Amino acid sequence: MGIDLTGLRALSFAKRVYKFDFRNTVTLGRHEIHFWKQEYDAVRANLNFGYDESIAVGAYCESLLHKLGAENVVSIDASAFEGASLIHDFNRPIPNDLHEKFDTFLDFGSIEHIFNVAQVVDNIVNIVRPGGHILIATNANGFPAHGLYQYSPEFFFSIFSNRNGFKDTSVFLVRPSRPKTWHLIKRPVILKRRNEIPFEDQAVMLVFSRRVRRVAEFSVQQSDYDATWTNFATGNWASWDRANIPRWKSILHRLASPFLFRGLSYQFRSLRVRRKYRADRIVIDPDTMDPFDFAKIIADPAAPESPSGEKLNQVEGATQLH
Repeated sequence: MGIDLTGLRALSFAKRVYKFDFRNTVTLGRHEIHFWKQEYDAVRANLNFGYDESIAVGAYCESLLHKLGAENVVSIDASAFEGASLIHDFNRPIPNDLHEKFDTFLDFGSIEHIFNVAQVVDNIVNIVRPGGHILIATNANGFPAHGLYQYSPEFFFSIFSNRNGFKDTSVFLVRPSRPKTWHLIKRPVILKRRNEIPFEDQAVMLVFSRRVRRVAEFSVQQSDYDATWTNFATGNWASWDRANIPRWKSILHRLASPFLFRGLSYQFRSLRVRRKYRADRIVIDPDTMDPFDFAKIIADPAAPESPSGEKLNQVEGATQLH
């Protein structure tokens, strides 16, 4: 668990663009500083504090959070081995006296290690007061042996949804090899299909959200199933029919062995997924993103490309707005 260069950028983005209030902050786990001074220098233009030994590699994050405006920082962990201020296993419900106590919840790499996912979600929702913010950094792909889980964007879109009292939820994928640019993932409900995300690439995920109200009942359903069940209930539903298999696929089935077919299918799907991903994602530079432009993107994920995106488009081959 720790705050690396991407985590530092995420904190800067949270304060500058999302307007996080860090005064009362809770962290899941006690996070170490993993970024080097040279990496801090790459982000310093958006930080209103200088570098010193209190935020050097290996230090814990309290000093960094105080520099961001925190007055009270509570770290929660199941063990005391890293000196967390509150020992509590997130597999179990948090005490009632922690409900709606904090302005900001931060996690830089803990939730993928905790088995009881539903309880973790319940604890996160309960611990942040209405008006408070959530920032989660976790693994998305390419870290299969790191923790118990790797998460999908849909997981967080379904949890931090309007129906559950959240607003302005955004999910980014960041490739460790190119941390300068973030890929904003559009919600499946906007795409009217599931996200297409390359499955060969290593990626970490950043999740930002704001809790706006309490809800009587917390409910999580994958968004495309919501749409499918609605279509079924209204009679607007067509069952699968073998006759609808494309002719080219039927011919290929007859001419090729299933092993060859599946190998070719994998390669074809990989190319198709990458093409759709390039079309769907919105590439941003978190260090230069204008807060007002970002608010428009969140309000309308299908917003047209800004003319200023030409340079990043040449580098990334994707839509960029700033």
